[in-house]
Order: sequence, then structure tokens, then C-alpha cells
Amino acid sequence: MAILFLAMLNDSLPKYFDPRKYATQEVTLEGRLPLRDFSELRELLVSDEGDVSIHLNFKVDEDRRYIAKGSMSTTVQVVCQRCMEGVDCNLEVELALGFVYDEEHANNLPKEYDPVVMTEGEVILADMVEQELILAVPIVAYHEETGCNPVALKYASSADDAPDDETKPNPFSILADLKAKKS
Repeated sequence: MAILFLAMLNDSLPKYFDPRKYATQEVTLEGRLPLRDFSELRELLVSDEGDVSIHLNFKVDEDRRYIAKGSMSTTVQVVCQRCMEGVDCNLEVELALGFVYDEEHANNLPKEYDPVVMTEGEVILADMVEQELILAVPIVAYHEETGCNPVALKYASSADDAPDDETKPNPFSILADLKAKKS
């Protein structure tokens, strides 16, 4: 008995959900959440414009674990480390989640599942989605070289323009000369 829970016309998703209930009923959850709802994620972004598309299929696996598999996708704008301006970054996250009651149960999950701890049997959807997105944001991002601010490109590539074959004087050459004179 599969139930499809599509977000209403306004793309609203439940704030809380019970993974045990959703898994038992094999619910499919689809919808969108605005990036502006994620306070921790916003600290990593240049802009909070846009939405996250979410698709999750809940079920009880053969070992009677409550699991969900699915995906999330969004485009976020992060700081380009070359020109320090915003650069779009597509995030595509494949999810395999195992819902557990505590850390001890989390340690017993197979490695294929990321543990999600249920608080009093419920999960806050936005918190779960936000943590997965934070893990997906690249540590360093760059525009294509032609997409950066031309002034920043000039300074970023100036180190590349320096000659590599320039020989620096050996600071110990003076000692070698002194040793040669003594002999």
C-alpha cells in the first residue's frame, strides 16, 4: 500500500514527520523548500534565492529498519575563491537514510545508510535537509576562468606569469667559498 504525498500547490511540505509511519505506509514525499529557511546553510551562501527539490521514498527494509531513499537538488550561490564574487553551484544529493532512536542504533546501521536520529519519534524535515545540503556544499568553488571578474583574473594569474626558471642564490654559497679559500 504505497501513498504518494505530493506537496500541495504551494509546495508546502510537513514541518515534522514520523519516519515509522511513513515507512510502514511506504509514503513518497515530494516537494520544495526555500533556501531562505536554512539559517546555517545561508551562512555559507552569497544568496538565499531558490528552492531545494526533495524526493524521498520511505519503506521498512528486510531487517525491519525504517529507511528512506531519494534525492535532493538545488542551485546555490557560493563565493568564488578567485574573484570573491558569487558563483552558481549545482548540488545533486543522493540520499539513503536510516532512521534511528539514538547514537547506539546509528552505529549498528549498515554503511550504505546515513543515520538520522528521531527526536520523540519525529524528524524535523528542514533540519534533516539542511544538514545534508551543508555536507554537499564544496569547500572551495571557482568560476570558469572566463567567468571571473577580469581584474581578479589578472591578479590570480600573475603568479602563473612569473618565470619558473629563475635561479635564486644559495645562501650557503658564501660558506662554500670560505671553505674553499681555507683549503
